[in-house]
Amino acid sequence: MRICFYCPLHEFKPKGNVLQFFIMLRALDRKIDNLPASEQKKYTFDCVLPFSFRNGTGGFRFHHVQFIHADDPTTKIISLDQKKAYDFVLVRGRNDAHKLLQYKDSLSKKLLYLATQYNLQDPYIMSRTDYLFRNSRMIFFQTEPNAERYRQYQLNKGSYSTQELDRKIKVLPQFVEHSKEEIQKRNEDDPLHLIMAGVIRPRYGLSVAVKAIQLIRKQHPRARLRVLYPSIVGKYRKRAVQLLRTPGVSDNGQKSMWKTKKMIVNSGIGLALLFDKTSDQNPSHSYLSRILEYMALGVPVLTTKTIGNVALLGEQYPLFVINAYDIQHQYQRLCDLDFYQEMSDYVKERGSRFLADNAVEPFWAALHTEYRLGKKKK
Repeated sequence: MRICFYCPLHEFKPKGNVLQFFIMLRALDRKIDNLPASEQKKYTFDCVLPFSFRNGTGGFRFHHVQFIHADDPTTKIISLDQKKAYDFVLVRGRNDAHKLLQYKDSLSKKLLYLATQYNLQDPYIMSRTDYLFRNSRMIFFQTEPNAERYRQYQLNKGSYSTQELDRKIKVLPQFVEHSKEEIQKRNEDDPLHLIMAGVIRPRYGLSVAVKAIQLIRKQHPRARLRVLYPSIVGKYRKRAVQLLRTPGVSDNGQKSMWKTKKMIVNSGIGLALLFDKTSDQNPSHSYLSRILEYMALGVPVLTTKTIGNVALLGEQYPLFVINAYDIQHQYQRLCDLDFYQEMSDYVKERGSRFLADNAVEPFWAALHTEYRLGKKKK
């Protein structure tokens, strides 16, 4: 099986889409590692990037994935395909997948399109999404709600059978990398801290979190809000910097994925807020990748009740919050050791399927099913 992967990353940076892509590749790399040597030779995994990736950067070391730097990735993928005759070309990103097919439409029979977001109310976005659906081998969504939503949308249009939709629409979830070493558990005598990890955007509720920690510190003065982030959205930077200087807030800036894991465990309570005001409510069909990190580490997470989060945590998850007062209330509940342990066990069990080696299994199976189907057609 020969696959070319492409994701329009500009540089390696410990942030959501970059980490997700490399964690996926690492999980696939390990899958090949676990095969007998005779079987390993049957796989060729190339990854085209618009920057030069040095093996081992950020702790990501590969044995079976070859990284290829290309200033013009589209042309490079086409050139490589002519030489290697890939079975699949996986592209993350609507515009990049569309551009590839505009350059060479025959690649549609090999295209695996990894969709992130779409907006049912935006004709331009949907026309491109539908075009890629028609002209791809399979389309992958990152959440079950987004996949089901698109499946129902196509079903209502009546252009495809249920069988064809089930074959072609898949879920390739976000991934959490296993810890390289055992992380020491938080001392129960230490104060519980809130931690927010990820890019800072207006809709991610930093102001709500800051208000919450101020309320919490009236009863628990040692508690802090720890904030880790690879970047701040430009238009929000001035306000974010003001909030990060608030008493009780620790501005930890950018940390490696491995350091972030340790800080999450040491803090004790994850915070992942999403206040979506877009007309299509599309981001709410997704979840923030940081939630998966908290869950996999067994750290209870306070989060808003979005469609994606309900799919992750269940309709009756007791730690959904709306505002700062909810966060304060749930913090107080989690100070009870028995309740904390109950929530820790619950999120860890539900988060286990997003650990990379588990999460990649359905994708691996889908690849091989489609590969065998393609061989039969030949």
